[in-house]
Amino acid sequence: MSPNTPSSQVDLRTYLRILRRRKWWVVIFTGLAVLGALAYAFSATKEYSATAQLLIQPQNATMPLTSPAQTITTTQVATELQLLSSAPVVDAVKKHLHLSQLNVASAEQGQTDVISVIATNPDPKLAARVANTYATDFVDYETFVALKGLTTTEIQLQSQINAIEQELPATTGSPQGDALANQLAVLKEEYAQYQVDGAATTGGVTVTSSASVPKAPSSPKKLEIVLIGLAVGLMVGLGAAFTAENLDDAIRSRDDLEHVTPDVLVMGLVPMIGSWRDRAEPFLVMRAEPTAPAAEAYRSLRTSLQFAAYDNQITSVLVTSPTATEGKTSTVANLGVVLATVGQNVVLVSADLRRPRLAAFFGLDEGVGLTSVMIGESTLDEALRAVPDVAGLTVLGCGPVPPNPAELLSSPKLAEIFDQLKERFDMVLVDSSPLLPVTDPVLLSRLTDTTLLVVASGQTTKRQLKRGIEQLGQVGTRQIGIVLNEVTRRGGDVYGEYDYSYTYEAQNKSSVTPSSNGHADPQPPETAPTARRSGSPMELD
Repeated sequence: MSPNTPSSQVDLRTYLRILRRRKWWVVIFTGLAVLGALAYAFSATKEYSATAQLLIQPQNATMPLTSPAQTITTTQVATELQLLSSAPVVDAVKKHLHLSQLNVASAEQGQTDVISVIATNPDPKLAARVANTYATDFVDYETFVALKGLTTTEIQLQSQINAIEQELPATTGSPQGDALANQLAVLKEEYAQYQVDGAATTGGVTVTSSASVPKAPSSPKKLEIVLIGLAVGLMVGLGAAFTAENLDDAIRSRDDLEHVTPDVLVMGLVPMIGSWRDRAEPFLVMRAEPTAPAAEAYRSLRTSLQFAAYDNQITSVLVTSPTATEGKTSTVANLGVVLATVGQNVVLVSADLRRPRLAAFFGLDEGVGLTSVMIGESTLDEALRAVPDVAGLTVLGCGPVPPNPAELLSSPKLAEIFDQLKERFDMVLVDSSPLLPVTDPVLLSRLTDTTLLVVASGQTTKRQLKRGIEQLGQVGTRQIGIVLNEVTRRGGDVYGEYDYSYTYEAQNKSSVTPSSNGHADPQPPETAPTARRSGSPMELD
């Protein structure tokens, strides 16, 4: 990670990497949610909605003639909405339709004086009947309330008229009598007007639009339900993906390495070798598939070592891993072939005194080797074995497996053997036991110039890597580099996107170098291979 990279870009790249790695979480949860939404949308009972509309008008009939014209306020509209759901109206509708339950809603139409009565029912015809009956019964209820108010007012006016008529004869011809006569005339006129209004009043509410039978169901809304399911599925899937990422302690990409051990050099990324089916059988990709992406990755690892050697002379490299089966031995074998094919004199030391396996990658025997020299059963020259078909590559096998490997690796004799190997060879590559289970690699790291820690993508955990780095640091290991092995497309450092197509000059196609046993040893051409690619085959620090 570059220190100059903006944090926002780093975060975005990290999120995209997580989504690419955990995409199946998102796909599965989204798919399940959409399928559930579809199942509900097609199995749910169809509902039909019918709408009738009511107009709210001023009730001028209940006011004296001298009052100014009224207008409808928002408070009056809100009051009518509340009255729509009142018990007398609901009970009247149930009684008329002989129904025990009603599914009716009311709503104001924008900023107008119109109220909509919406009835919903599985039967479209019944939905229309309920809406129309509800609207009619509400008008009747409002008319009844208005008439009741008019009747009360008429009774009050009639009482006043009777009282004046009884008092008027005694005051005839006097000013008081004239005033009472005028008042009597006004009251009789108001009484007559109320009688006229009572015959025509509708309570201030009228039906402006009757409900028609709906032709299409109002629910379920299939598209809306599916979109909601899609949104919910995406949110749950994303949440599950990021939760799984946080709970996953395995190292899968270069970014993971740089976050866990920012001060340790990442020297190489080696992709998964798809043709290596049986991991119990040794497989040397540099010889079996020299143009494969994994072979190119080992060449890039060689280049990383060469760059590292500019600052500190490197003639010996210890290769280990935090735990077993992470690819340390195959890394030693392939790196040895790469170094030897560019003219270096290389020796591979099988120093895993518990489960030696290095010599098997070249078809050699581990019976005579390092321990044989240490206990004096053979000389170093007798224990060294040249690798057939690879000029300049030699293997020092393990020898008899000792009962006390740690004590044997602590002896001064081992340091003498390593000094002799450094004098005779350009590069000494040492394969050792895993770092966390035993102390053997810690002892060997003090005898080599640098240590390569092989980490398996998707297998090695961040805790194991931290602990391994700590153990090497406690003994003062001179230089540590990390190789991320078995990188896959899912891990984020995608080798599958690279289309390596090596093309050589015609005169180099048959370029071979005779080996020590007379066999033709394929050599890489002088010119660099060309590669069609969508990204860099390997980032070098």
